[in-house]
Amino acid sequence: MESTSHTDAGAPRPGDVVAVLAVKRLAEAKSRLAASRGPASDGLHRDLVLAMLLDTIDALRGPRVEGIAVISPDDEVLAAARAAGAISVGEDRGARPIDTDRLNQAFAEASAIARRRWPTARTVMLVQADLPAATATSMQAVIAAADGLRQAVLTDRNGRGTTVLLRDRSITEPPRFGPDSAAAHRAAGAVELDPGHVRWADLRTDVDTAADLDAARSLGVGRHTAAILGETRPLGPTSSSNRRTPSDSATKRLSATRDAS
Repeated sequence: MESTSHTDAGAPRPGDVVAVLAVKRLAEAKSRLAASRGPASDGLHRDLVLAMLLDTIDALRGPRVEGIAVISPDDEVLAAARAAGAISVGEDRGARPIDTDRLNQAFAEASAIARRRWPTARTVMLVQADLPAATATSMQAVIAAADGLRQAVLTDRNGRGTTVLLRDRSITEPPRFGPDSAAAHRAAGAVELDPGHVRWADLRTDVDTAADLDAARSLGVGRHTAAILGETRPLGPTSSSNRRTPSDSATKRLSATRDAS
């Protein structure tokens, strides 16, 4: 396992991490979630995908994160990301197939842009965009846990997938998201941050099915997701002090999306 220090010497400093998220077209995103929730959820599915993205972005705001980039081929996703304070990167799909290779290439493309946009950042943090229970406290803790590691991975609830991958800025090859990505990232040299799978449940709970959504709700979802689900406040034990109030522009963007659906 790699434990090489960052290429830039010295102690961690504020604003030394940039976060990158990748989102499919809303018409394609989270098809398993839509299917598992049934036809009655069709009208809210696109809104839910956007809401989970916005809650993930909110959780990423903290002293260690200098900037956030969202890559997607979907104009609505990009507009929502900009309204939430992230930079948006239009994905050039071209002849790229619709598969996990496309996701990994999108992450690599946006990472390159993020490195140019924030040249002093030492770490690129690749984050799944469907973490509605994520909190800023956990995000900052994971970043701190990865200090001194060239690559670090946080797995999902079943231990096979990857929800967060932190990499030294010098690493430019595509990541290995997809089936059994945790093992693939470990094979590429990433250190598993919590091999006992007992910490940061909010960051492990990505949402692919209705059962995953229920698990996130039991932890306490962010305000964007709570609003889409008709909840007046986050559920579960998660402290609201770890969440940021959604900006007016982001809230208006979601409202406009809901009206149009």
